[in-house]
Amino acid sequence: MTQVLEMVSRLGGIASVAALNSRGIPSGLIHGAVERGQLERVRRGWVALPDAPVDAVRAVRVGGRVSCLSVLKSEKIWCARDSRLHIRVPARVSELSSPHDRRIPLGRPERFGITVHRSLRASGLAEPEGPVDSFTWALLHSIVCQSKTDAIVTLDSALSQRRISRTELEFLVAELPTLYRGYLDLTDPGAASGLETKARLGLHRYNIPYRSQVPIPGAGFVDLLIGDRLVLELDGREWHSSDAAFTEDRRRDLTLAELGCLVLRLSYDQVMGEWSRVIAVIRALVARGEHRWSARHRRDGLAVRFG
Repeated sequence: MTQVLEMVSRLGGIASVAALNSRGIPSGLIHGAVERGQLERVRRGWVALPDAPVDAVRAVRVGGRVSCLSVLKSEKIWCARDSRLHIRVPARVSELSSPHDRRIPLGRPERFGITVHRSLRASGLAEPEGPVDSFTWALLHSIVCQSKTDAIVTLDSALSQRRISRTELEFLVAELPTLYRGYLDLTDPGAASGLETKARLGLHRYNIPYRSQVPIPGAGFVDLLIGDRLVLELDGREWHSSDAAFTEDRRRDLTLAELGCLVLRLSYDQVMGEWSRVIAVIRALVARGEHRWSARHRRDGLAVRFG
């Protein structure tokens, strides 16, 4: 009996009967552990230990696997804020259950704080053995789950962290509608953060030319450079909250000012919640030509081509 419990524990606390059988655990031992209350029958063909991960148990009880944003967030990939549990189920499944009781039909998923995704087609992607989707399955569903901007933020994050290559991504989205395949043209593997991607797409929408991660002497790489001298620095919460980071940001700002750059340092909340105001300011600066070197800058020897 210890053998079956150890194997389920090794598989993450929840396992399919098929996975246990393939590892030499006979169905009789599994059934005995369920009868003794050592394992719970979560759904037909699946058992779990009493302390199994709650989200995995809920997903299997519904009839699928943890997927999409619920996987990507745990993988530290930028994606839309969403506290719901995302579950991928087979495309043609007709009977889904409550995440709390497998004998009760699911009904409306939103009542339980979950989002159900009917599985997309993906040639060459194998079904995971366990209750949690692979990174690739999760990434595929995140593309159609999120807004266009958030989906591109997620793709940039996956590319920049080298979790997937551009070629692999092209194969992954090949069976999606043309609309989603077009997102690839807007990705930038060099994006340093999701905040940068959000700002970059905001500029693209208004046809404002920019360059990302441009090296400037004495200041290092700046997030975005518009024209000759307008620098956008984007302060993500996790990287700019310490005293040392604050001091370094101000040192860089002073260096950029010495070089004749105009710096807009934007907070997380300004990019995420006040972009309409931000872009109005940027458009006004560009309309006045303040993103370009002036004749006075040239006379003072400041008109340098960065990057």
